[in-house]
Amino acid sequence: MEVQRLLYLLEAPEYVMRAFREHGINGQDLLVLREDDLEDPRFKFPRHVVRKVMRISQAWKVFQSITGSVTKGAITMEQYVAHYSYGRSPDVVTQLQAAYRVVDANSNGSLTFEEFLVGFSLLDAAVADTRRPAFTAGAMHPGMPPSTGQTGVNWFQL
Repeated sequence: MEVQRLLYLLEAPEYVMRAFREHGINGQDLLVLREDDLEDPRFKFPRHVVRKVMRISQAWKVFQSITGSVTKGAITMEQYVAHYSYGRSPDVVTQLQAAYRVVDANSNGSLTFEEFLVGFSLLDAAVADTRRPAFTAGAMHPGMPPSTGQTGVNWFQL
């Protein structure tokens, strides 16, 4: 995948694309890039831009871990859900499926890396939310007795 296209998908500013183009940063460079590499005086990117650029390599590593290969070009819903839901409740499976459907832009049942990258924050948040333990209202207010069955906010639905 072309670096310029990935930067465009993440809505990186033009000066980032220009700097990468001028200094010959390619896809392989991007995958091994560290945050301190972007502190090089040739770049001078603001912190929020550095975080955006770093998301590309993070997303690629997660994408590869789900597919199990560097050559597979897409993730099915079954692969995504299986990767994160092993031994988890049916509610977790439902939540992961919902996040996947939102990110599957063309509704073809598979996520290319481009789709995965664009929706990476949403997918990441869905996974994090499924790992967060439910809490009770009583746990939030130590002086009050815990109420039964009342759980905290489902952040994915906000």
